[in-house]
Parts: sequence; structure tokens; C-alpha cells
Amino acid sequence: MASPAPARSSQAYAPLWLKVLVIVMGLLIIVGFTVVAAEIARRMSSANTSHSPAGATFAQRIALPSGAQVVSMNAVGDRLVVHVEDQNGLSTAYVVDPGTGALLGTIAFPPGTAH
Repeated sequence: MASPAPARSSQAYAPLWLKVLVIVMGLLIIVGFTVVAAEIARRMSSANTSHSPAGATFAQRIALPSGAQVVSMNAVGDRLVVHVEDQNGLSTAYVVDPGTGALLGTIAFPPGTAH
């Protein structure tokens, strides 16, 4: 009498659908990492195009009131804020685009206007 074939245990093999699922999830992970890496590279390369090219120079003159002097300069985001005070004590902030040197606007702080 021939002995029956030994029964396979459930731990010896995985069902076909499980193998397919693992392969598909692995491919999705690879595709996801590729998309994220490509997007990071795209954003890093396009961020530099909005500023003036390296080595480019410009000359910009911003007229200050007579007797005014620059007190400080601060970089705020992608802008340069120049604190200017005139001889009468009036403080003004000049907002400048550092890429082009263009004056974007001014903000005056007259004394005695606080509430």
C-alpha cells in the first residue's frame, strides 16, 4: 500500500493572491519614492530661477529724505526691510526686493499714533 502524500502545512506556502499583493505594494512604494524624489528635485531647481542669476549685479538708488539715515536692515522671507530714521525721529521701513534692488513699498511709523 502506498503511503499518502504528506499534507502541506499552511506555513509552507502563501496563497497566490498574497504574493501578488506583496509585489504590487512593493512596486507602489518604489513608484512613490520616485515621484517624491522627482518633485523635490523639480522644486529645488525651480526655486533658484526666481532670483537673479549668480554673479549678476545691479545698481539701484533709493532716495531717502534729507538727513535720514539707515538704522538697520533685516531679511524677512524673500524681502529686505531697511529701517530708516529721519532727523525728526520719524521711522520708516523700506521694503526692497533683494534680487532686483527694486523698492516695493514703504511703511511709515509716525510718533504718537499708538492706541
